[in-house]
Amino acid sequence: MSVLKTILKDGNLTHHYQRGMLRLLELPVEYGADLKASDNRFFAYLSTLGGGLVGGDTYLQEFKILNTDALICSQSNQKVYKGSSLLTNKITLDKSSKLVFHNDANIFYKDSNFKSKTTIFLNSGARLFYLDGGFIGYCSGEFKANLILRIFVDSKLRLNDNFFYHTKENLSLFYNYEYFYNITIVGKHSIQNINDENIKLFASSIKDITTVRIVSNDNDLAMRHINTLKTNFIKEN
Repeated sequence: MSVLKTILKDGNLTHHYQRGMLRLLELPVEYGADLKASDNRFFAYLSTLGGGLVGGDTYLQEFKILNTDALICSQSNQKVYKGSSLLTNKITLDKSSKLVFHNDANIFYKDSNFKSKTTIFLNSGARLFYLDGGFIGYCSGEFKANLILRIFVDSKLRLNDNFFYHTKENLSLFYNYEYFYNITIVGKHSIQNINDENIKLFASSIKDITTVRIVSNDNDLAMRHINTLKTNFIKEN
């Protein structure tokens, strides 16, 4: 099992344990400038060594975020190869924290069987932008994926989102598009639904938690809309 456990407090990395193939790469928030002691911003990339997930891989990532404005991004797309693999995420945010967690699209290959289980614990007042998704163009529909996201606010379950793909018949879920993304937002936001030929984007809200579904054949187009939503979220929160 590959493990990454991290605690961020007041914008600083106070605990960092890594084992196996997972790496957290902290970067300056502003190049060429010293941050004030009161600045609680944190920026880092997540990296997976070895080129992707293969059958039998099990990954565990835990993040505890305290009074921190954090932006954590995958360094590149995660390739998911043949066989069963599991990624478990546990994220905790206190009421004075904000997290933008940006996962680039998982690239699914033929006969891959991927499961991710993400559990996020928030205190009231915490703000969240969580992105996940996939690219299915290399597998001709012959893959399995189960993306589970649960969000608890003040210890109460507020969102239980389960994306489950297991057969070519499920291709209709994507409207024949090759890229799909799921965004979950807790906090202020500005979103307009889109129903165009090259991209579809629709948002729905349940108890102050907003879910955005995006499908497209043009990843650059999808990412432009995603980055606009992300930028607006950062400005408004």
